[in-house]
Amino acid sequence: MSETQEIKDGLTVLEETEGREDATYDHIVKYTGFLGGIQVLTILVSVVRNKLAAVLLSTAGVGLSALYQSVIGFLHNTSNLGISFSSIKEIAEYYGENHPEKVLLQVEVVRTWSVWTGLAGMLLCLLFSPAISYWAFGDTSHILPLCLLSPVMGFMAVTVGEISILKAVRRLKRVALISVLGAAATLLLTVPFYYFWGMSGVVPALVVSTLGVMVAHLSLSLPVFPWRVNLLNRSHFRKGWSMVRLGVPYIMATAVNMSVAMGISLFITNWGSLSDVGLYGMGYNLVITYAGVVFTAVDADYFPRLSSVNADVGRMNQTINRQIKVCVLLMSPFLVLFMICMPLAIKVLYSSSFLPMTGMAVCASMHMFFKSMTLPVAYTSLAKGDAVMYLCMEAAYDIFMAVCVIVGFVYGGILGTGIALALAGVFDWWMIYAVYGRRYGFRPDKAARPFMAAQFLCVAAALFLGMQSEVWLKVAAGGCVLGASVWLSASAIRKEITLFSELKRRIGGRFGKRRRLSK
Repeated sequence: MSETQEIKDGLTVLEETEGREDATYDHIVKYTGFLGGIQVLTILVSVVRNKLAAVLLSTAGVGLSALYQSVIGFLHNTSNLGISFSSIKEIAEYYGENHPEKVLLQVEVVRTWSVWTGLAGMLLCLLFSPAISYWAFGDTSHILPLCLLSPVMGFMAVTVGEISILKAVRRLKRVALISVLGAAATLLLTVPFYYFWGMSGVVPALVVSTLGVMVAHLSLSLPVFPWRVNLLNRSHFRKGWSMVRLGVPYIMATAVNMSVAMGISLFITNWGSLSDVGLYGMGYNLVITYAGVVFTAVDADYFPRLSSVNADVGRMNQTINRQIKVCVLLMSPFLVLFMICMPLAIKVLYSSSFLPMTGMAVCASMHMFFKSMTLPVAYTSLAKGDAVMYLCMEAAYDIFMAVCVIVGFVYGGILGTGIALALAGVFDWWMIYAVYGRRYGFRPDKAARPFMAAQFLCVAAALFLGMQSEVWLKVAAGGCVLGASVWLSASAIRKEITLFSELKRRIGGRFGKRRRLSK
């Protein structure tokens, strides 16, 4: 059997026998929950690793490691040209159209570009190590460690290329397993260096752990697509330019976002204090990181599905609207509970000294509700290959958000920044629905509007209760609001999703069979 036929039998036919899962609620809920759970596990492993690093390295060592990782991340994002993201669209389109030959060729193109961008990243790290050492550390004593970190650029380039390939062909179980293996490898390969060499082990720990993560990715991707690259093939370079045209604006949008975040921090520092910056930063991370677990599947599962149907407006709208509904029905009960229990969450995750950010975090949580309705639509421009539009929309949102946060802090302090983030979420929702509706023909599902409105009222009520100081009011009224939100989501699940009823039927059937056998 030829390799092309193996790809067709092992990948394309798998999707055909599953009844076009790209259009079912069961698939969306199953993989959103599955990948979200994996993300929680990965976060827990990261918490353990950070805790051990703090004990073994002290604050100075942790700070040194963080600086090195920031430098590596910046150089990697600069040199990879966004191929780690844009390649998903290219492969997913061929995969959705049932063209295994083109899938194989595009995988080879992606790997070839990944190797070249990895080599470019290594060269950038070597050439700019003196300037980076002086800029980041104030002297030239870190030139040699930065040069020794250059192989990390190559390892990272190969790693992100392999994970994008698996996402594009929807090997989501392998993607999830890679996340766990990568986190475990980083934990197991860094701690010994920290334990035996302390701060001197930071550089070798980064190199070895990144190598271990790359090996973990290759061990799960090579059985699907054997390794093939052609570094001197001109046609591969020509085919890769479409990925670059999509990836560069994506990287520019990320750079704009990072610049805005840095600008906000600098303004708060100058207008307020370092304590204010800490409260804003920790509040923002609390809401975005923990509530954002629900969106883990959007990048891994949803974007490849959307890319494969982007040419069909009807299927595109169906895919987007179903993803929106699932995001809202999963996010809303979580946000209600999160907003009501915010002081407790802050004490558990941080300490009582961060309680002044409670109001800010509660208000900012409303931003996540609107993001659950916005994010699935925002990927449309990337799925269509219209990366310039994506850049413009992201830049417009970032600028509006920055202005809102600055004005909010001037007039309302830390609480004002939370209100500003909520308003930015409303603006982003209005802007994307208006622009993408006209440009791409997106139409929200009218039948889902009552459900969306009801969940919005639940989240708004939770926002009001989260701002109150009376515990009895939060417990009594908050319990009712949470119950209403859960009931709304459960009703939607029972109506649209057969996954749980099928699971119940199978469990009941097994118990019934056991009873008959026992008799």
